[in-house]
Amino acid sequence: MTFTRTCLRVAALCCLALLLSREHGAARPLSQSDFTVTTVYLVRHAEKAAAPAADPPLLEAGSKRAEELARTLSKANIKTIFTSQALRTKLTAEPLAKQLGLTAKVVPVSMSKTNPRELSPEYLKSMAEQAASAPGNVLIVGHSNTVPEIIKALGGDVVPTIDETVFDDLFVVTVYAKGKAKVAHLKQ
Repeated sequence: MTFTRTCLRVAALCCLALLLSREHGAARPLSQSDFTVTTVYLVRHAEKAAAPAADPPLLEAGSKRAEELARTLSKANIKTIFTSQALRTKLTAEPLAKQLGLTAKVVPVSMSKTNPRELSPEYLKSMAEQAASAPGNVLIVGHSNTVPEIIKALGGDVVPTIDETVFDDLFVVTVYAKGKAKVAHLKQ
């Protein structure tokens, strides 16, 4: 997808977020304690090298994708960036963080104590709460297993499945009430 088409889609989604905030706020006056609409952008890390297997860096294609992500989201009012502890997520977020003068917050992925193949419910709840309460819009750079589960924890109306070979998904989640969100799926 070209940069211009991506920017137009991001602009359209921002308008959707504004409309949703007006729609849900029109029925009654807003008070300080009311929920604030938040837009959360979620991406899987960019293309990674095969080695070292434990914590690989990005391939050249992944570095280019990270630069394109920075261009795409440069005007999206991102105020907070979250990554996992993995080098590939940090490197994917780095160009945008540098451009915006932000430091990405590392939130280590934790697995369930009862089933080590599932994400910890506490981790998912924490990510959803941190994203929904952050000032401005949020970028979360995660993994093929964490991104869908975080979308679900945010209350997404559509929960995607991310194939292990796909790196160009961009999800825009407009959280308009606690536990309620609209999801748009774009391609970078």
